[in-house]
Amino acid sequence: MERKLAIPLLIIIAVAVVMAAVSISLGYAGLNNNDTSGSVSANGTFSVLPDLNPPTLSDAGLRVEKVIEGLVQPTSMAFLDHDDLLILQKNDGRVRHVTNGTLQPDPVHEVSVDGVSERGMLGVAVANATGDSKTVFLYYTESDGGEIRNRVYRHDDWSGSGNLGGGTLILDLPGEPGPNHDGGKMIIGPDGMLYTVIGDLNRNGMLQNFPNGPEPDDTSVIFRVDRDGNAVNNGTNNKYYAYGIRNSFGLDFDPLTGILWDTENGPAGYDEINVVEQGFNSGWEQIMGPIDRTGRTTETLVQFEGSHYADPVFSWSVSQGVTDIEFLNSTKLGDRYAYNIFVGDINNGNLYFFTVNQDRTGLEIGGAGLEDLVADSDTEAQAVTLGTNFGGITDIETGPDGHLYVLSFSGSLYRIVPAS
Repeated sequence: MERKLAIPLLIIIAVAVVMAAVSISLGYAGLNNNDTSGSVSANGTFSVLPDLNPPTLSDAGLRVEKVIEGLVQPTSMAFLDHDDLLILQKNDGRVRHVTNGTLQPDPVHEVSVDGVSERGMLGVAVANATGDSKTVFLYYTESDGGEIRNRVYRHDDWSGSGNLGGGTLILDLPGEPGPNHDGGKMIIGPDGMLYTVIGDLNRNGMLQNFPNGPEPDDTSVIFRVDRDGNAVNNGTNNKYYAYGIRNSFGLDFDPLTGILWDTENGPAGYDEINVVEQGFNSGWEQIMGPIDRTGRTTETLVQFEGSHYADPVFSWSVSQGVTDIEFLNSTKLGDRYAYNIFVGDINNGNLYFFTVNQDRTGLEIGGAGLEDLVADSDTEAQAVTLGTNFGGITDIETGPDGHLYVLSFSGSLYRIVPAS
């Protein structure tokens, strides 16, 4: 999140289409790519903790439960199994382990990170999550001889207990000038590839749509790579899956189409939700929000071979600091929510909900002045707000039990379940 004026929180602190052409694969996908709607009993080992000031939901058919507390600035999480997950802590470089619904006192991994502004321990993805030998990917910011780098490490053959051990560096990315717009979210795609995003780091190059700017430099992009960090069948010079991204803290795949969606932060305005197909140019720094509100055309953009621009499917004209996006890959919360979208924000601690349209190319929004797919006021934003008072949302995941889990930067993990 950048954090514009409204982001004090993190400044103190980013039909299935399985791409038949892909020949190199991680060989497995994460839990979020499987429909868990009836595979695991809803009765787990998480204890519901007391909460004197709980989040609230506008749907009386749902309730929020606090299931973990005591985290320190958590940024991302990844489920390993039922009531078993990894959670990252931003500034202390710790990877915390929840087993049998209980936060373990000792981290399974700890490294020295640069935690200035939006730097830190930022992203996690787990391949072969339910297998005996798991592969864990971590994205974090570190200093190397005084140079700041954002790096992705692969940790092989983790049994799910004990320390992660040493990792193999697979992506060595810029970290300067920053110190914000580091991105960091990661996800295993339905093609078995690792997708990860990095923001612009306040650079002004070709990848930020400056035609006369510096050559592509691994900023403002989404990577699609194999387990060794090699780009595979991407749309722009075979290196980047998407570009022109100011900063993003949310990636997820539509479980019914296999298509990637993201969230993107604007400067003071126009946070976005985007459909991200191969070769996508999100438009930054020339365009944020709908192009017809900018007075520009696609002619102003840097268009690499195979690239394309598309308007966001939704935006907020005043930035909320949107963070993660999650398709609820489950029917456990009812038909209204199944395979539709939840989005969080860091500024307000709001949880937003959106219904995907019939052909799953955009959102189904009517009334409340949202026909233009832009929330231009608090009243219009309220129309898509399902929950409040989450304390700054940094991650959202469908759990193996089919319920929705919401991670708060304030140090708690919440679960949304049917009220009954």
